[in-house]
Amino acid sequence: MKYFLRTLFFIALFLGVLQSCSSGETSTETISAADKISPDLLDSIIFTASYVSDYNLINFECQDNVTIISYFLNSQGDYSLGPTIKIPFWSDESMSTSLKQIYADTGVIFTKDDFRIMYVAALGSNNNPGPGLINSRKNFIDFFEDCRFDGDIKFFPEYEPAAKVSDINYNCLGSARYYIEGLDNSFIADNIPLSSGVSAVMQALQTYNEAKNTQYTIDQLRINQVDFISPGQTESRALGGEQIINYSENCALDRPKEMNDCINFKYPFVFNRINLQTEEIIPITVTSDKDLIQNLKKGGNENLTITYPITLETLNGDDVIVTSNDELKNALDNSSFYCTDEW
Repeated sequence: MKYFLRTLFFIALFLGVLQSCSSGETSTETISAADKISPDLLDSIIFTASYVSDYNLINFECQDNVTIISYFLNSQGDYSLGPTIKIPFWSDESMSTSLKQIYADTGVIFTKDDFRIMYVAALGSNNNPGPGLINSRKNFIDFFEDCRFDGDIKFFPEYEPAAKVSDINYNCLGSARYYIEGLDNSFIADNIPLSSGVSAVMQALQTYNEAKNTQYTIDQLRINQVDFISPGQTESRALGGEQIINYSENCALDRPKEMNDCINFKYPFVFNRINLQTEEIIPITVTSDKDLIQNLKKGGNENLTITYPITLETLNGDDVIVTSNDELKNALDNSSFYCTDEW
């Protein structure tokens, strides 16, 4: 009898071990501090998953007669007018052709990551007018989600929000375009040199008021374009208040090199959430940037790890395989290294 009971005991023990090994849902083991995602790495991961360049915003499935007016602006402030994109008659090959032509004309190497949308338009014709145009990044994002024109639709291409006269550094080189806030086609001057100072702006406003029999003040003036020569000796342009203020800070239009969309996660991959009380590990498979961000924001970094290796994809479409937190942090922090196009 005792042999029979001993046999039952070992069978029960074996089945319990087998069940715990085969579930695949959770496990327990000690996790080192080096394996856990640091706050800095968490920030880098969320930024990489969140930031999308203007070119990658475009939904080429939009079938309506939509036109994208574009330009290129690199991190050094070099500028070039970009292609006019007719959706859906566009491809990566078309972009390569455009980039090659701009290089031939300017000698400056631009990439898809330097692409900027000036505005998206569906103006139609006189007999069949379209809904108009949109010219803010928020509206671009909304439009390309469902290919519908909503939000702040205009019929005149402004670059909103514009800068005020008080935002301008008149010690910089270049020329600015001024208009009356809230009035379409109300330019008082297209190219007043910055070196002429505020007095030249006042004189132009006075001339405008006398011609129009109005009494607008300098506080009602807005600037939506500043033209200047870039470090690469291209005829460059700051459009809208954000870029104009950027240029006025140090007389150079630039952006942080790390603000790019040159490296991205390839999905799916697995990260793990750890129960700090029980050391239980719960694997979570993520399949998209949105999925990754939502899961990472559910809890602090002190209980997250990544199952390596994972794969990143560069602007060129090349794969970068990383096998540790240190390698991942290095790749994300040096993403500008991957901002090259093979065109």
